[in-house]
Amino acid sequence: MGPITATAVIDFVTVVFVLATMLSMGLALTTDEILISLGQRWLMAKSLLVNLVLVPLLAFAFALAVPMETGHVVGLLLIAMAPGAPFGPKLAEISNSDVAFASGLMAVLGVVSVATIPITVALLMPGDVSADPLGIARIVVVTQLIPLVGGLGVKARFQSVATRLHPPIQRLSTVLLVLLIILLTLVYAGEMRQLVGTGTLFISVAVVGAALLLGYALGGPGKGTREVLATTTAARNVAIALLIATTSFRDPGVLTIIVAFGLLSLVISGPVASFWGRPGEA
Repeated sequence: MGPITATAVIDFVTVVFVLATMLSMGLALTTDEILISLGQRWLMAKSLLVNLVLVPLLAFAFALAVPMETGHVVGLLLIAMAPGAPFGPKLAEISNSDVAFASGLMAVLGVVSVATIPITVALLMPGDVSADPLGIARIVVVTQLIPLVGGLGVKARFQSVATRLHPPIQRLSTVLLVLLIILLTLVYAGEMRQLVGTGTLFISVAVVGAALLLGYALGGPGKGTREVLATTTAARNVAIALLIATTSFRDPGVLTIIVAFGLLSLVISGPVASFWGRPGEA
C-alpha cells in the first residue's frame, strides 16, 4: 500500500462531506414542504429557469467574453451548473423569509440537477476539455440523489429516528466543510494567490451578484419568496461541484475557483440575508 497523498485525503473528505450533507438535507425536509413548493407552479418554473439555465448561461457568457485559464473556466462552469446549496433554508431563516419554500426548492433542485448537471456539462464545457457526462451523472446519483431520497424516506416513515440522526449528521457535514476548506487552502495556496489580478475573482463576484438580482426579480410578488430565490440562486452547491471536480478534473485551477466562488457567494449572500432580516426591513 502506497503513501496516502493530500489529493487522496481531499477526495475522501469531499465524498463523505457530500454524502453527509445530502443525507442531512433529506432528514430535515418534510413532504409538506416539498409539496407546497411544487404547488406554486409558476414560481417553481421560474426558480428552475434561473437556477438551471440562466446562471449557467451567464457563467458561459463570461467564459466566452473574458480570457481565462481553462481550469478556471471549468471551475466557474461547474459551480454555476450546481444548484441547490444545502444552506439555502438557513439563509431564508436569517432573512426571515419563506423557509418552507426554501426547503422545498432545495429538495427539488437536488433531484432535478441529477439530470441537468450532466446535460449542461455536455453542452457548455469547452471543446478541448475531456468530460464524461454519464460518469458525472453516476456520481451525482450515488452521492446526491440516493442519500437525499434516503433521508426523505427516513423522515417520512420514522420521524423520531430522523430527529435524532439529523443533528449529529449536520454537525459532521459542517465539520467536514471546514476541514475541506482548510485542506484545499493549504494544498492549493499557491493557486489561490494566483487568482489575484487575473480578473477571475471579479467575474465570480459578477456572477454571484447577477444571480442574486435575477433570483429577486423572478421570485414573484411576495417579499419572502423573492428573498429566498435570490439567496438560493446566488449560493450554489459547492459540495457537488467539488465532488465532480475532484473525481473528473485534476487541474488544480478547477478546485481553486470553486472554493473561491463558494466563499464569495457566502460573503455576499450572508450579509444580504442578514440585512433583509432586520426588523426595519420586514
